[in-house]
Amino acid sequence: MLLESDVPVPSGMSTVRSADIRRSGGTVSGGRFILAGPVDDAGALMVATRERFAGSGWTTVEIKDGLDHSEGIFTKDARRARLTIDRRALEPDMSSGSLEIGPVDAGSAQGATPAATGAGNAEAGTKPAG
Repeated sequence: MLLESDVPVPSGMSTVRSADIRRSGGTVSGGRFILAGPVDDAGALMVATRERFAGSGWTTVEIKDGLDHSEGIFTKDARRARLTIDRRALEPDMSSGSLEIGPVDAGSAQGATPAATGAGNAEAGTKPAG
């Protein structure tokens, strides 16, 4: 878990950098985190991490999974988490990811994805929640 909160981190990955951390009510309410660790299949790791988010009470908004790159958007209460996982094909043990946490309405501002703004599940690899 991220900073002893209800925000999961992909199994095997750890936080190597963080910025703009905000806490509220004993949990992380905002921040940006860079992750590092081994990734054999970014899509499979995202699916496993989705289960960890669900176990902590988060709702999956969208998952885009692929072998080398996956993205997931999750919401809980008034928070939104956007997780990306990038597999380094030549050195999978040195793969990376990012996790951004902010208010739910932050999805309509910078960094919004098509699903977060209500557009396009027609993208290849896009899976709606459910």
